[in-house]
Order: sequence, then structure tokens, then C-alpha cells
Amino acid sequence: MLPRDYLKWYLRSPLGIGSGFAGFVAVVAAGVAGLPFWLALLSGSAIAALTGIVALLSGVGPRSVVAAMDAANAREKAKKLARAEAARERLGRMRIGEGKAAEAVHLVVLASGEYLEACKRESADDPLADAALDEAIDIVDIFLKEKDETATEKRFGLKDEDPFADAEDRVVAALKEKASILRERRIQIDGGLPAAGRMAVREEIE
Repeated sequence: MLPRDYLKWYLRSPLGIGSGFAGFVAVVAAGVAGLPFWLALLSGSAIAALTGIVALLSGVGPRSVVAAMDAANAREKAKKLARAEAARERLGRMRIGEGKAAEAVHLVVLASGEYLEACKRESADDPLADAALDEAIDIVDIFLKEKDETATEKRFGLKDEDPFADAEDRVVAALKEKASILRERRIQIDGGLPAAGRMAVREEIE
């Protein structure tokens, strides 16, 4: 880790924040005692710097940095997971009637649920799977728009100015591809093992 990266994460850690606060208190105390501002600032900076050096040499500083980085990564993963869960809920609420397309949507919802459970279980995330879920929503949006346009054209006897040949079959194929990606990424998160393989490992351990 580069020195500037260490310093950045150290200042974000509880230890770094605490040493900074201690330096600030020292500056205020020196000012109250009547010392010149520059001397007060120097004393506070010296305390903060000394604390950082001692923490670095003792190993407490690096551990604090690692903890701060882990906490930041955990927060970022939690945000990604929340976004993916919201996307799955939105997809599940989309109503396109019955038929092959509806079944394909249900397949994506199931696959995304398996993926999200694996993410929670393994504290992981996968950008490819997240993108596949977002793309599935876009595909369904396109299909719903086409259904609405077709219904309007039939109702008013209008000519189809923007034909979408084999719309449902193409949408079904695209959605199945997204479901496949979600399941493949879920398997990777689970260590490359499908459900049967994971169960076999658990039984062997027990």
C-alpha cells in the first residue's frame, strides 16, 4: 500500500479520527492557556503526528486501516445488494399477462433470488449478475411498450409503423439468457458448486 493510501484510510479509521480529535483538543487547550496560535497549532499537530507514528510502529495503525477498508467495502456491497434487491422487486411487480414471456420473467426473478441469497451468504456481489438483472428490466420494458403500441393500433385500426417481428420469442430468449447469467454467477459465488455439490460437501464435513 502506498503511503498516501495508508494515510487516507488511517484518517478515516476510528484511531485516525481519535488522534485528530486529540490534536484539536490540544490546540484549544493551548489557546486557552494563552499560548500563541502558531505554537498551539504546532503542539496539536505534534500530538496527532506522534500518535500516528506510534500506531504505525506498533501495528495498531495498519490494523485500524484494514478495519476501515473492510468497513467501507462492506458498506459498498450493502448498497449494491440493496440496489439489486430493489431491481428484483421491480421486475417481480411488472405484469405482462400470461404466456411464455411471463414464465421467462418468473425464471429471472427466481434466478435473481438465488443470486441474492448467495450474495448474502458469502458477503459477495457480482457486477455481471447485477447488470443482467438491470438488462432484464429493460427488456421487459421494451416488451410492455410494444404490447401497448400493438393494442392501441388494433383498437384504432392504425398501421404498425414500427413492427417488432417475433417480439415475444425474442424477449423470452433474451430473458432466459439473463437468467442463465444470474445462475452461473450464483454458482461462482458459491465456490463453483451447484446446490447438490454444496450439499455433498456439507454432508462430508458433518
